[in-house]
Amino acid sequence: MTITLACRQLDVSIASVQVVQQLELEIHSGSFWAMLGPNGVGKTTLLNCLAGLRAADHGEVKLRGRAIQSMPRRQLARQLGMLQQHSAYVFDSSVLQTALTGRHPHLGLLEREGPADFDLARSALNSVDLQDFEDRCVTTLSGGEARRLAFASLLVQQASVMLLDEPSNHLDLKHQVQIMQMIRGLSVQQDGIAIAALHDVNLAMSYCSHALLLLGSGKWQAGPVGEMLTEANLERTFGCPVEALQGKNGLRFYPLTNP
Repeated sequence: MTITLACRQLDVSIASVQVVQQLELEIHSGSFWAMLGPNGVGKTTLLNCLAGLRAADHGEVKLRGRAIQSMPRRQLARQLGMLQQHSAYVFDSSVLQTALTGRHPHLGLLEREGPADFDLARSALNSVDLQDFEDRCVTTLSGGEARRLAFASLLVQQASVMLLDEPSNHLDLKHQVQIMQMIRGLSVQQDGIAIAALHDVNLAMSYCSHALLLLGSGKWQAGPVGEMLTEANLERTFGCPVEALQGKNGLRFYPLTNP
């Protein structure tokens, strides 16, 4: 497997919060990473840095050996796509036209979408159960429907690197599983990579191959999920007691409550 995304001596901070210090990561094709940490630790900030949307304090992020900050945005967008944390739509547009925005990095300045682009958009909408919503105005969608549309737009972009900020946000159980399965399939089976900021440790345990734990004050741990997701590590990460229970498909973690 080749190294697709790499962090070299990366320092990232926001205001007075040190997100990571001297982060060294090599993310290989075919892997799906979970980024876990408490609220306010800087997961979104780090994702934005990995996407080239925010400069690091020190060090660099490389995509296939090239510094992300040196890449033209259109060229970068053909390889790397990001699902932002919130999926609110405020301008009138149809669901289909919004899904088609994922094709913008692949079109020329005055080029319009062709039949193949519409086919991609319709296929993506079908994959997230929005096939009957093509003509709906995006401002009428529920939170979960808007989230699925945002993910469909990312699918239409066909980026081999996906950065996802809370992809399960606003989704019911069925669609959480559906989206996570698709992300794993796109990364593992199609030789891409995905990095998702998650709050649900059990989703990470079920679908991800690796985990990056943000511990606060710039401290971090990274490695395979089986090594990272332990009671001790999760208690250190989230600052609360955690119990591991054996389920049908492996360990699951739950916060301990007072009797």
